[in-house]
Amino acid sequence: MSDRDWADEWSDRLEDLLLEVGYVFPRWELRQRAADCVRGLLAPLSRKNGWQLAEHASEDTPWGQQHLLDRARWDADELRDFTRRYVVAGLDDGGVGAGPEGSGVLVVDETGFAKRGHASAGVAHQYPGALGGVFPCQIGVMAAWATAAGQALIDRELYLPKEWTTDRERCRRARIPDEAGFLTKPRQAEHMIERALPDLPAGRIWVAADEVYGRDGAFRSLLEAHRLPYAVAVQANQTVLPRPAWRHAARLVERVAHEDEWITLPAGPSQLDTRDWQWWVRRIPDPDSEVGEDAWARWLIVRRRPEQPAERDYYLAWGPQDTPLEELVLVPGARWRVEDAIKLAKSACGMADYEVRHYHGWYRRISLAQLAAGFLAVQDALTKRESDPDHQQDASDGAPAAHTGGPR
Repeated sequence: MSDRDWADEWSDRLEDLLLEVGYVFPRWELRQRAADCVRGLLAPLSRKNGWQLAEHASEDTPWGQQHLLDRARWDADELRDFTRRYVVAGLDDGGVGAGPEGSGVLVVDETGFAKRGHASAGVAHQYPGALGGVFPCQIGVMAAWATAAGQALIDRELYLPKEWTTDRERCRRARIPDEAGFLTKPRQAEHMIERALPDLPAGRIWVAADEVYGRDGAFRSLLEAHRLPYAVAVQANQTVLPRPAWRHAARLVERVAHEDEWITLPAGPSQLDTRDWQWWVRRIPDPDSEVGEDAWARWLIVRRRPEQPAERDYYLAWGPQDTPLEELVLVPGARWRVEDAIKLAKSACGMADYEVRHYHGWYRRISLAQLAAGFLAVQDALTKRESDPDHQQDASDGAPAAHTGGPR
């Protein structure tokens, strides 16, 4: 197929998707405006704010787009759930997987949205890693689903600092519900994981996360309660053994790891285009662990670059004890996938170009951008699948309908 043929095919699939998601928007004119918004988010516009989206839809003013994000009656969480089912169905890789034994990887991370002023919900001087310093910004906690076919965002939560949740009058001005209290980022991530579980393939899920979540014992305990295997980043001073002289991850590596024990293995593609890392993996004794052939185990995983051996990353992992080392390291290697999904949503779908101040407006705008980004990820996966004769599947009708990915 030519590039023009692919463009026409994607355009037809987009219209099919917009028809499928129409039930989220109860009125005809609202469905039309939401469809115009998604088309604009996917268009090659320099910025994707209300004015530019309105101009792309041949409207004279941005009032219609503002109404969609503010006063119109529709449920952003319903759109979130649709997007999650659409992405999970569309990125089904047939068991190839991005993690051990063909599993998918559920990745959580946060991202910053630069924002001036004091009125926008959740804005404060905060440290968003992507912006490289302390800035006035909003922070969104994001969840992504990653398989061998690709990755895309499937959930979002707006982080509200304590300076907001302790000032209820300020919250009311930003239309933050009274029941929205302070939650740490790990608690928000837990809510997203529990929401996603009914739509994800049972028994084929690993979880990856950075230090913000990995160092939180309650977060790891929740994953274990749901029997979700994980590999999460931790700090160098993370406690891993009860013995005082050996208890911290970095100290354990310095005392025990010999140079000939470091193994060079690929961990999947990385943003720096480097696939091979050196790994040191040590099983951690756990008096509360199971016994038997089906028992699960804990590991300390350490990663370094061959050219920079003194700079190490540390991970705690928990999963089936017979997980091969070559597959176990795939999970830390998949953590970058959420960053790639965020980058796609921001750069290609205007996820950071919003001009809303209210709490529910943030959720609406981010949810629409995640739908647009999910469409790109699914269509890219379908295009690769259709153009690869070794992985040819029946995709002539586009991505699987979102409602087919419901609870199991």
